[in-house]
Amino acid sequence: MDQVDRRDYVDRYRARLHQYGYSPETLGWGKHGRQEVRFAVLAEQALLAPESAVLDYGCGFADLYDFLRAHGWRGRYTGVDIVPDLLAIASERHPDLDLRELDVTGDDARLDEFDFVIASGVFNAKLKVGDNREHIARALRALFGMTRTALSVDFLSTHVDFQKPDGWHTDPAWILGQAKSLSRRVLLRHDYMPYEFSVTVFKDETVSERNVFETFERRLVGRD
Repeated sequence: MDQVDRRDYVDRYRARLHQYGYSPETLGWGKHGRQEVRFAVLAEQALLAPESAVLDYGCGFADLYDFLRAHGWRGRYTGVDIVPDLLAIASERHPDLDLRELDVTGDDARLDEFDFVIASGVFNAKLKVGDNREHIARALRALFGMTRTALSVDFLSTHVDFQKPDGWHTDPAWILGQAKSLSRRVLLRHDYMPYEFSVTVFKDETVSERNVFETFERRLVGRD
């Protein structure tokens, strides 16, 4: 991310934090947030592997960690964000968590591999200097390189009757193309909110003898 855009991003969240404190409104979600809806979609795969390692990219207050734990997940959590003020509150709430200030698109970004990488709400602001599509494409490549199993990301959709003036709405068809450039096995969901969608990109894209993805094939055993 360009330094001008990064400074604008950090300043925006600092101003909201000063106004709202620990609240979904600070994260730009409005009074109710509906975080549990987004988390339910994005964390679906991770919850199937309760001992997995999860990277929360753009972790904010580390609310995803609370959601995972409440749903029986007991794995290793790492949260990264570029807003130090949000990380400070996350650290106060969970002093034992691995929380880091980091932009994965930076040339010096260094992280371990994780079973699952999850990013919620991190690509919804219109950049002042940089190109949003270029930034998203670069981030998706970097994040996909950090996962052993799957990357799950959400976006504001272009299939709406109103777009936020300062928001960035992403074309689901374009995202599908970006995801398919990373893996043949992709899940795009536009069924849980009318103005948002998500994409999950899987690392394992091997196919069975009858040309079905093997992971899905295993689910069909005994049901043919």
